[in-house]
Amino acid sequence: MEEPVLLLIDDEVQYSELTKEYLEMKGCRVILKHDGQAGLTAFKSHSFDLCVLDIKMPKKDGFTLAEEIKELDETIPIIFLTGQSLKEDKIKGLMLGADDYLTKPFSMEELYLRIKAILKRVKVQQTATKVRQFQWGHSKFDPELRELTVSGDTIKLTSIESKLLQLFCQYQDKVLTRDAAMMGIWGDEEHYRGYSLNVYVSKLRKLLKAEPSVEILNLHGEGYKLICKSNTAG
Repeated sequence: MEEPVLLLIDDEVQYSELTKEYLEMKGCRVILKHDGQAGLTAFKSHSFDLCVLDIKMPKKDGFTLAEEIKELDETIPIIFLTGQSLKEDKIKGLMLGADDYLTKPFSMEELYLRIKAILKRVKVQQTATKVRQFQWGHSKFDPELRELTVSGDTIKLTSIESKLLQLFCQYQDKVLTRDAAMMGIWGDEEHYRGYSLNVYVSKLRKLLKAEPSVEILNLHGEGYKLICKSNTAG
């Protein structure tokens, strides 16, 4: 892996400095800031491969910062750090487009491995050959651009949303098991989170609600099924 450039924003000065040193020892280049506003300024001034954001920070919290970063670059991977383990906070972070979530105190090695896994996935997506497009009724999905167009409105999907929808398309009218979906999205990096998958499935259902020719079904004890009344692929 080429030297990735990371933006680390955490107001716990001493521990974040140690994290920075560890990641640099592993071959990363890290820019460290200790509040949300300074982090946003740094993001606007440099090019990054991934952001690691604490949630509770002075001047600008991590959720607000993530929204502003995503407005500037929809494709930038984000990992959230938090001192809390509230399920609601995790769901909110994932809905904002986060790629992962770590609860403090965390292992620096685990953080590095998750960063490595995300960057590997992003690289594969960027270097993949052109992927076929899918169309249902008056809607279409372009996995390469990560764009879903429904009723004339084009939505830019997050990397995980796009990967999940692509899996649904590949398994259309067949059962996509939860294990197959989680393996296809997160690989074997030991962060299978059932509720996280549910969040993404619910988001895709909402995005596709206006398209009557496609539906995502829940199959109790099995997984999901994308039902297409009419579809074409390009």
